[in-house]
Amino acid sequence: MAPVIEVTHDALVRRRDEILSRLDLTEGEFWEMKATRTLSSEEWEAKEELEEIDFLLGEPS
Repeated sequence: MAPVIEVTHDALVRRRDEILSRLDLTEGEFWEMKATRTLSSEEWEAKEELEEIDFLLGEPS
C-alpha cells in the first residue's frame, strides 16, 4: 500500500505561488499563455503541477 501524504491547504497555495513566482506570472497570465502558445518544458512541468494543486484544492484549472 502506498503511503498517504497529507498536505495542508496553505502549503498547496504556497507551492502554487512559488511556481508562478518562478515563472514571473500571475495565475491568470499563466493560463492565458497556456491557451495561446506552446509551452516550454519548464512551463509544461509547471502546468502539470498547477493542475495537480488545483485538483487537490478542488478548484477548476
